[in-house]
Amino acid sequence: MNVLAISSMYPSAAQPVHAVFVEQRIFAIARHAKVVVVSPIPWFPLGALLPRYAHRRHIPRREVRGGVEVHYPRFLSFPKILKPLDGFFLFVSCWNVAQAIGRDFPIDLIDAHLAYPDGWGGILLGKLLRRPVSVTLRGHDLNDLPQYPVRRRQVAWALQSADVVIAVADALRDSALALGAPPERTLTAGNGVDAQKFFPRDRAQARKAVGILGDGPLVLSVGHLVVRKGFHHLVRAFPRVLAMHPNARLAIVGAPGEEGNAQEMIRRTIEECGLQERVILVGAVEHEKLSPWYSAADVFCLPSEKEGRANVLLESLACGTPVVATRVWGTPEILCDDSLGILVDSIQPEPLGTALLQALARPWDREKIVASSRRFSWETSARAILDAWHRAQNAAAQDAAEKAKAS
Repeated sequence: MNVLAISSMYPSAAQPVHAVFVEQRIFAIARHAKVVVVSPIPWFPLGALLPRYAHRRHIPRREVRGGVEVHYPRFLSFPKILKPLDGFFLFVSCWNVAQAIGRDFPIDLIDAHLAYPDGWGGILLGKLLRRPVSVTLRGHDLNDLPQYPVRRRQVAWALQSADVVIAVADALRDSALALGAPPERTLTAGNGVDAQKFFPRDRAQARKAVGILGDGPLVLSVGHLVVRKGFHHLVRAFPRVLAMHPNARLAIVGAPGEEGNAQEMIRRTIEECGLQERVILVGAVEHEKLSPWYSAADVFCLPSEKEGRANVLLESLACGTPVVATRVWGTPEILCDDSLGILVDSIQPEPLGTALLQALARPWDREKIVASSRRFSWETSARAILDAWHRAQNAAAQDAAEKAKAS
């Protein structure tokens, strides 16, 4: 099977830690099928002059990552305005790539990530090429976009038109069904975790490896420094931890992302709370080097306001580190047992701080935590997806045969 994957979220030489979870799934699929990736990059005149978008000019037009060919065509997109046109312009950029690679890579199926704009544009491409289209839902496309009337209709059309709809969490599948996705073509196939990369390490050695000295408790959080990740809420909650554990530290690993830049807001919050000596802003860390950070921590915390199904939770569990996280979307499906961590319903400082203290006080069965993460593997996810794709291929072939017979 030759698969053309369309994802506007994808790592590159310029952004090596951006949307690594998409690339990991592509790699898992690529063990069973041939895959070419198209990652359309938003562009608008003079955009490179704005600091938030300046990094995009460093994204290459094409590169090979892990043996997978990746194209980064530009498509016209104006921030905050004319967003309902993103799907069409993304389609044009993908069509150009499909034309260029078509002779050497005859496409059998289109694998679009996000319902809009990727899925919407991918379905247009699929109709033109007469190929089945799979749309994967990751969170933003269902917990944000439907609040905009036009894009809500575009998301609904993509879900109703797709040959396969894949949700990374049951909560997202339920929302997709509410928007009209056909139940018989909609499944849940969650993200996985690579047990070869993420596994328990000796805590003392892990702390030495990441440069954390001393034996006080360490709370860790990982993610892009954007508002919805809630790092500023975590900082405000941390004084409650220090009241019981004066030597505790908080390490926040990550850098600003495509969604925005909350770094200065987090820094100001640290200063307002007088935590300059207790909170460490580590910056971006390569995905392959994250495992020691999880093993070095006593507790991992993800206080997100919105989240699809965060891979950092799986990575933490795979390293045997318990989790404190907000009860949003797919998170309860991962933390399905109180032996794995603590779910909080509020990101206010008091309840979040209380949950962190409870997590630091509890004796955790880390072997059980690690064992729980084995439920989630990229190979299991890939096989479920491939099965759905083969069914879609067979259905499309049968439909084409019936139409030819009728004509």
